[in-house]
Amino acid sequence: MAETSKTPSLAEQAYELLENRLVTLELAPGSIVSEGLLIDMVGLGRTPVREAMQRLAHQDMIRVMPRKGLMIVPVESTDMLHILEVRKRLERLIVKLAALNARDEQRSDLSAIARTLSFSHDSFEDFLELDRELDTLLDDCAGNPFASAAVAPLRTHCRRFWFFNRHRLRLSDAIAAHGTMIRLIARRDYRGAQKASDGVIAVIERLVAASG
Repeated sequence: MAETSKTPSLAEQAYELLENRLVTLELAPGSIVSEGLLIDMVGLGRTPVREAMQRLAHQDMIRVMPRKGLMIVPVESTDMLHILEVRKRLERLIVKLAALNARDEQRSDLSAIARTLSFSHDSFEDFLELDRELDTLLDDCAGNPFASAAVAPLRTHCRRFWFFNRHRLRLSDAIAAHGTMIRLIARRDYRGAQKASDGVIAVIERLVAASG
């Protein structure tokens, strides 16, 4: 990609490490953990981890339990319906802006992700990583940091829900929906991209319904 980003702060690195462990269920939903465990797990010191914990608590990924520790928020289908209601509208804005504002090299990057996605049918972990990479690129293309900040925790909740229900997910459906959306963004078809973005959300909605 054309632009290089600055090195993340220790707090940002701590957040990313903890977020990944939450998404991949290494920090199990419903479990109670200590601050010390998270500090040891991340290995970046107390202050960065505390900053990351505050951010995750604000996003309702963890909850502080006085005199008990930190609870990893359970995965709930009813919560996902509320999350998707908001995420759907934010993603429509982001894909529209991305389709209209992306530079030529960013459109090439989008096409490259679409091609790589088509080869990730056998690996849920590869798909999840590409989904994260795609979200970062779309945010860069859209150029609206407020929309990106608003949607980021919703995406994290969705990835964790995907991982929690990966045995129910038809990965080919998710890959096809993402590929369609990416190609339309790359072609500057923002109306088509918005409809395709709704299709990505619909994949998650079907997963919510299947999970009961």
